Amino acid sequence: MSYIERISKHYPEAFSKSESLAILERYKFEFTEREYQVVYNSLCSHALENIYLNEKDILVSISHFRQEISLAEVINIAKSS
Repeated sequence: MSYIERISKHYPEAFSKSESLAILERYKFEFTEREYQVVYNSLCSHALENIYLNEKDILVSISHFRQEISLAEVINIAKSS
């Protein structure tokens, strides 16, 4: 199943940086080192503002990074969440 197909599922919210990191770790071996670092850095930056990435957010990030979806689609997904 591609990341874009996984996005349509419902995922619970993350309420801490450690929860977000635990989600990211589950996907670590599916990502390239560069993909992992990009999402990790984004996750840490968001956490500084008390915004925690859930599984859907991480999958959307990777889908966009891999050019499976456009920035406009990312925005639409975020608005519909």
